[in-house]
Amino acid sequence: MKKRIYQHFIVIALIILTINTIATSCHRAPRQKEPIKVTHEFPNGNWTFEEQVIQYGFDNIDTISEYSIEFYLKYDTTVVVDETIPVNITLTAPDGMESFVTSVLNFDPKQNKDITPFSQGSVNSMRLVAFPSKTLTQKGRYTVTFYRKMPKYDNLGFISLDLNVVPKK
Repeated sequence: MKKRIYQHFIVIALIILTINTIATSCHRAPRQKEPIKVTHEFPNGNWTFEEQVIQYGFDNIDTISEYSIEFYLKYDTTVVVDETIPVNITLTAPDGMESFVTSVLNFDPKQNKDITPFSQGSVNSMRLVAFPSKTLTQKGRYTVTFYRKMPKYDNLGFISLDLNVVPKK
């Protein structure tokens, strides 16, 4: 009698374990479908010294997908006189872990392959891919810090700097 109950217990436990495994494996974590875009506009077309460090923030719910973290700089070619602008970009996770990259905004597209210009008359837009493939492994608020390493006080001709967090397909 005890042997028979024990055999049924093992079969019932295996059935419950199988159903539980199937149910939990079908659950998917929420994924971010749309790109996240945060815009910083420069008042009067002047990227001042006070805006040498620009901070962006965005919330993440997807801890599985890969993202491309990019910047779009819109500027007026008739006013901008700089040839290059060195930059540091820091991505800070909700727990304080940081990823860091150094790059250069090079206004000659032949010299820098990472930067792609898109022009409309005298207004040009430059794309800088800071992190081409990044998995955001934590849920919560991420901070992106864009540091322009230029000592000049006034930098005329800059219209806006957009942060785009684009899910990779």
